[in-house]
Amino acid sequence: MHKTAWQIVDSGIPLGILPLGTANNLARSLGFTGSVDEILQLLHYGKRRPFDVGVARRSSRTEYFLEAAGGGLFADYFPAAKANKEEGASPEEELTAHLSLLRELALDYRARDWKMSIDGKDISHRYILWGAMNIWSAGPALHLAPRAKTDDGRLNFVAVREHERKVFIKHVDAHLAGRKERVPLTPRKFRELKITSAPSAMHLDGEAWPKKEYKSKNHSAIEITLRPAALMIWPPVL
Repeated sequence: MHKTAWQIVDSGIPLGILPLGTANNLARSLGFTGSVDEILQLLHYGKRRPFDVGVARRSSRTEYFLEAAGGGLFADYFPAAKANKEEGASPEEELTAHLSLLRELALDYRARDWKMSIDGKDISHRYILWGAMNIWSAGPALHLAPRAKTDDGRLNFVAVREHERKVFIKHVDAHLAGRKERVPLTPRKFRELKITSAPSAMHLDGEAWPKKEYKSKNHSAIEITLRPAALMIWPPVL
């Protein structure tokens, strides 16, 4: 899907999404919540909607993201989840396994120092995880930014610090028990995030970033922003 999205950025051609994954965070956030057959049958009733595209810049390299950029726990969780994927498991079984894996990793995941700012305000801290989210859910369908909108020109900064570890794990436990409790964190909307310290593990939409072939020994600042309405989405009326 991402490869298709990058081919039609700024073209005005609308993108449709089929929820064929496990968490389906992007599909759910955009209203693609029915079955594949229902979505296909109702696509002609859809209405074009603008979609802001996330941008991550480091030195001369620029990458795009649809869902989130982040650092810490999720950056290490995503490759572990892919490595532990079980063939033949139902989406519900996979989601439970992913939540259990995230919980296990969160128990003793080391907080790291991040020197960064949002819209010029210093937010440097020791974070277990942080995310610049464009949609309201992340990872194994955790609702971490419930007020996120994909067409308001702003991202949502969500973070877990050392003293919030137990609160975050409790939130994961609630999802494991089937309870959709209110997120215990306080997301902050922003337009520009700058990272000036040497970054630890990071990801864009669940993929490691910067990619190994683009990493450099010379550290340069990272900027995370948005390109407003760079994509058009065509969600069905369900």
